[in-house]
Amino acid sequence: MKNWMVLSAMFLNFFVMGLAPTWASNSGGRRIKFEDLAQLVLEKNENVEAAKLHTKAQKDRTGRLGRSFLPQVSAVAGQEQFKTGSDETENQEYWKVEASVNLYKGGRDNLEDKIRDSQLNLSKTVLTLEYQKELKEARLAYWKVMGLSIQIADRAEALKINESNLKSAKRRAGAGLTTTADAKQFELHKISLEREISKLKLERDLNLNQLAVALALDEHENIELEKEFPKVTEKDLELVQLSPDQHLTVKAQKDLEKIEQLKADQSSSWWQPKVDLYAGYGLPSLSDEYDRALGKNKEWTTGLRMTIDLGQGFEDRKEAQARQSEAASFRKKAAHAIREGQALDHDLKHDLSALGELIKTADQDVEVAMSFLKLTESEYNRGVKNGPDLLEAVQKYFEFRDKRTEYFQDFFSTKAEIESLMSKDIM
Repeated sequence: MKNWMVLSAMFLNFFVMGLAPTWASNSGGRRIKFEDLAQLVLEKNENVEAAKLHTKAQKDRTGRLGRSFLPQVSAVAGQEQFKTGSDETENQEYWKVEASVNLYKGGRDNLEDKIRDSQLNLSKTVLTLEYQKELKEARLAYWKVMGLSIQIADRAEALKINESNLKSAKRRAGAGLTTTADAKQFELHKISLEREISKLKLERDLNLNQLAVALALDEHENIELEKEFPKVTEKDLELVQLSPDQHLTVKAQKDLEKIEQLKADQSSSWWQPKVDLYAGYGLPSLSDEYDRALGKNKEWTTGLRMTIDLGQGFEDRKEAQARQSEAASFRKKAAHAIREGQALDHDLKHDLSALGELIKTADQDVEVAMSFLKLTESEYNRGVKNGPDLLEAVQKYFEFRDKRTEYFQDFFSTKAEIESLMSKDIM
């Protein structure tokens, strides 16, 4: 029975660990995979949450046309004192209940309904823009941190190699095979590497902090990322062709243009009457109907009411002209955004393709540099090469490794830039 309980506890432990998200704490650190970023930004980023709430507010405002046909009920009640000439002052209450139903409003309610639908679409576009912007920032910080971590590890490895070369140089100087200058140059290189590590660690901490901000994490010191860049596959190199309408900035400008055009149409319909069916019941006030109010005679009214606000007509005409100009302004901005989007998309895809080609040969370049380093080490040990030759070979080897890291970092950062341009509904 005891053994069965132990086995059950072990199984439960493994089951819970298996269900834990990839970003859960691990050995005191919070491990985050690249695939986690989209979900974390969508669920935790405050700017994205604010954009979601704005979209919800716009959604709550839709359905205006249907609500415009609901009865409008008003009620008024009061107490007044009234006196005419030499008559005694009368003191009496009054009250009235009135209901009205809109029958016709010149299409303004229908246009208002379309405006609110368009504002909802705009808020969704803005939400996607905000999400893509924050996700891009998270991705760029993620790849930057990964690149810096690899460079820090490379410097640590370079320190070990330099330490070995320093010991070798001291032995050779003690045996009279070389001068002490070789050892000094390796000591100076050690100082340089240690300073580079300190600088890289500071830069990594800054980028970890940016990543934590994008993911709405309270602290960044214990964030753990993957150790290596993923392999670049043929799918990564596929260049998806985007139509201009798929660029988020273009969509936003076109949404704004549509809203302004609808508002212009709404203002242009000022001359069309508003027709209401109304009914009322109540006790009039003394100041309105003295005799009937004094006699407590209640009134019942019903009828049709047509209203045209002639005084507002001039202002609405000017407003319609202004809205037309605003719509034209956004139309021009959309056209320019299309040009900018196409140019940016072309440049980014060109960079992505070039970086993909560089990555294909990066491993071979590092292998050649490693072969050269090993050959130089062998010749240095045989006395054919001197200390500066060996140091140069070491530096050249790690330069190629740095270049390889930079290619990967730039490749995936460029890919993040391209993906941030794409239209994608998230609600």
